[in-house]
Amino acid sequence: MACNIAVGRKEPCKQNIGGIDELYLMKWSEIDYDSMTSITSESLNLTPFVKKGGGSLTAYKYDLKGINSFESTSTVSQETAGKVFDQSITITLKGIDQMSSSLFADIVSSRTVAFVKDRNSDEFYFFGVSNGMTNNAVFSSGQAAADLSGVTFTMTGQERMPYKTMVGTTANDLANKNIVVSATQI
Repeated sequence: MACNIAVGRKEPCKQNIGGIDELYLMKWSEIDYDSMTSITSESLNLTPFVKKGGGSLTAYKYDLKGINSFESTSTVSQETAGKVFDQSITITLKGIDQMSSSLFADIVSSRTVAFVKDRNSDEFYFFGVSNGMTNNAVFSSGQAAADLSGVTFTMTGQERMPYKTMVGTTANDLANKNIVVSATQI
């Protein structure tokens, strides 16, 4: 396969900031990958999701403040002519209580598809779209009064693309991809 490098890139204006404002999680096990088309293509146009048994997939929203990030790192092999992207989302959720601890334990036990809203645009970045994300957590209550009492999640996955994108962050935009955001949050 020939590589296509057909355009350069100018230095952008100094207008972007780091971080993500919202995280959404869906259960990877509920997605019917056999009925989806183009899910593994290298196109960044996200195909609508199909739920096993029909209906819409439910995404659960987590509001974020502070230091939260994503990374996608390429690994390329000269020997095998292969490439893969190691995806990582790191978020901190403040507060530990009985309901939250139970929810956090469920997240660690589940494989998920995650998508985030970037602070700079009306764009969603999807991770673990084909293979799902594995979720690891560090629960902590610091020593000083202002230290974190909460959990830091590191969600990791490995995919063919750095991420999939979707422009538009309204409920209708997500509904067009067969995703309904749950109104329930703790």
